[in-house]
Amino acid sequence: MAAVALCGPLAAGCTRAPAFRLRPLAAAAPEWRQALPATHEPLTAVLALFPGGRPGTAWSAGAGRVLDAYLAALAGAGPRTRPDLFPSGDHALAYLADAHVAWTIALGENGGTAGLDVRELRDLRVPLDGGTTTLRGLEGEIARRAPYEPRLALFLNPGWRGGPPLPDGALDGDAFRWQLARQARRCGDSGFWAFDPVAHRLTVSAFAAEMWGLPEAPLIRARRLLELVPPPAAMRDAVTAACGASLERCTLAVAPIDSSRLLMPAPQPR
Repeated sequence: MAAVALCGPLAAGCTRAPAFRLRPLAAAAPEWRQALPATHEPLTAVLALFPGGRPGTAWSAGAGRVLDAYLAALAGAGPRTRPDLFPSGDHALAYLADAHVAWTIALGENGGTAGLDVRELRDLRVPLDGGTTTLRGLEGEIARRAPYEPRLALFLNPGWRGGPPLPDGALDGDAFRWQLARQARRCGDSGFWAFDPVAHRLTVSAFAAEMWGLPEAPLIRARRLLELVPPPAAMRDAVTAACGASLERCTLAVAPIDSSRLLMPAPQPR
């Protein structure tokens, strides 16, 4: 059994780290070839347990072993330790976002961290790329590498029930831009926006505050978000007709997200 030290933000000297241990790891490939589509298959298989990006199918020991093997590969090599295996910045960003998704699921389904809230999960230390990091650290690293791509934040829900859905597959550096647009459309269709045509009020999810690289002015920010995270076509047409192209005839509001833990699938009986 490979022990993983996890330290919360209030754990002086890591003395109150939860008891979290990886299951026996499958042998990882000697090299991590993120550029090859086959390397994304384990995480895509795990994400199939989350129809619509939410827990749906019972968790299984087999799924846990697949996820552990994937995490072992991520822990052994990455853009820092093996930059030669990442032919572009998109491949490195895909690796980091996939790591965030995979660890969000792993921490959420593990009994040793079941009692923690999202804030604590976000600051637990986990192995990655020859060292350790946290979900929050991954979020900051992705924003640093892609400061003008706020849609990447839509892959980085650290476990909030009301946050964006999990992606429907692992990110691939070769299909990265298409996958960004796909995830943005999925979020736009799943509660990111609300519109009251009578009150002329357009409401956006508070998760938008997690998205970097957006204008500060509220109206300009809202117009940019409508482009990046498009609502369903009927809602977009209604907003344009009622609010005007610049949204000047509507008021803007923010809907708080449900920040409670997104519960992972229940284990299957053994």
